[in-house]
Amino acid sequence: MNGDVVRITRFEDTPEFKAYQERYATLIGDHNPYFVIHDSPLTDKSLMDGQWVLNFGSYNYAGMSGRREVEDAAIDAIRKYGTSASGSRLLAGEKTLSQELERAIAEWKHTEDALVLVGGHSTNVTFVGNFVGPGDLILYDAYIHNSVAEGCKLSHATARPFPHNDFEALDRILSTRRDKFSKVLICIEGVYSMDGDIAPVPEFIRIKEKYGCFLMVDEAHSTCVIGETGGGVDEYFHLKGDEIDIKMGTLSKGLGACGGYLAGTRNLIEYLRYLLPGFVFSVGISPPLAAAALKSIQLMREDPSVMEQMRENIRTFMREAKRHEFNTCLAGETAILPILVGSDDDAGMLSNELRKQGVFVPPAVYPAVPKGQARLRFCVTAAHRPEQIVEALDKLDACAKACGITLPKPNN
Repeated sequence: MNGDVVRITRFEDTPEFKAYQERYATLIGDHNPYFVIHDSPLTDKSLMDGQWVLNFGSYNYAGMSGRREVEDAAIDAIRKYGTSASGSRLLAGEKTLSQELERAIAEWKHTEDALVLVGGHSTNVTFVGNFVGPGDLILYDAYIHNSVAEGCKLSHATARPFPHNDFEALDRILSTRRDKFSKVLICIEGVYSMDGDIAPVPEFIRIKEKYGCFLMVDEAHSTCVIGETGGGVDEYFHLKGDEIDIKMGTLSKGLGACGGYLAGTRNLIEYLRYLLPGFVFSVGISPPLAAAALKSIQLMREDPSVMEQMRENIRTFMREAKRHEFNTCLAGETAILPILVGSDDDAGMLSNELRKQGVFVPPAVYPAVPKGQARLRFCVTAAHRPEQIVEALDKLDACAKACGITLPKPNN
């Protein structure tokens, strides 16, 4: 054995655990802003410690989780199919419900077919990790979600970031590197989860067509948020159905369930159905979740007023943030509306103080955001009322002043 190697036999002695202790030691205890307990659906309000508080920390964008029609659909599915798929769909067999959900997603996303998996994060990991490999190239936005970054590691492809939303930088990279690789996969998000900004998707489509690449758009935070019926970047930018090669999304946010999906051409989805490890070697989505997601899609397409209410709430938030001179980062048109704070400690303190005042909003700190750019990440939903948004931002202003925290002003 190499004499320079220190043998570690206790997990508590690992550098990883020591780093964890150093980072989170100040959060453990009564003032931990994470893992707070909610004993109700997360709509405009939630039940915390026996008290109802305004909730601005959930991804229940369209208010479908907790909606009676969605709950009834899930209950009916349990009574018909049970609580589990009870095996891989490839081997244990299909349920009509799962196929109906995939057809609904494909129609909603203007693609030929779709595939549903059990988790959003794992959907990105398994797709990116297996769609490309050695000899291929992945170019991803510097603000891309961790799930895509993990998929890059799994793939063994060459992976390189480009500056956030900088399609001109992407063009320059491809102009010198495209011919060195077989497949090139470009990964972006429709809406970015920390700043709430919308990617210039048509520009990325132009570049991927120019160089013969594949474009994947992670729509976890753009479906159920932008577009007339919450259809995401397709509706927002009026795209043709085949301009994006892979549309990825989650069932766990606006659709009020849990899981992930991939939508694309029939040939690609059929290939993934038989050969994608995260689907083939995993249990299928549970019936109540499939039924809940399916009902949510139907409700949103039947009643666009849900999206109009969300847009009105977003406008209210931005108007009030401007009145208070809060810095909302890159946000403005989506349900993710961060207020820049600065230091991690200040963000945690304000989150705790707001909770005492009956407003729940979680802090986003490093490494989720760059150092010195901690923020309170407000998530506005269709279920909120304008007066609740006004109340929450008034209380943030008061709490910051009471704590002696000067919040950054907006950028010009």
